[in-house]
Amino acid sequence: MDQAALPLPVVRCLTKHEAAEYLGIGVTMLEALRIPAIHFGRRRLYDRVDLDAWLDDYKRQGRAGKETQWPVKPGSTGVAIPATGGLQQRYRTANAYAKALGLKSEEKPKPSSQN
Repeated sequence: MDQAALPLPVVRCLTKHEAAEYLGIGVTMLEALRIPAIHFGRRRLYDRVDLDAWLDDYKRQGRAGKETQWPVKPGSTGVAIPATGGLQQRYRTANAYAKALGLKSEEKPKPSSQN
């Protein structure tokens, strides 16, 4: 009777190239994301369980995670922004239109030139 050899168990610890492939990203991005790794001397390995846990946590952060990093001031949303600075243009016809429509118009004094 010829017994078939049992399949080897799935490797749990991955090299950085294998971990990057497992996550579907490049090695450079893997290193930039600072995903937790296990160090055996000078060797750095990534545990599949840690990669899965990190990915689940990363997905939960999503857009809300960014909003907690850069909080939005409550008064800065949904409020009209007052005009500040810049040049307010006045047209000569504006007073004529206001007069024709029966609106109250104010004549602004012209700035005096100082020599």
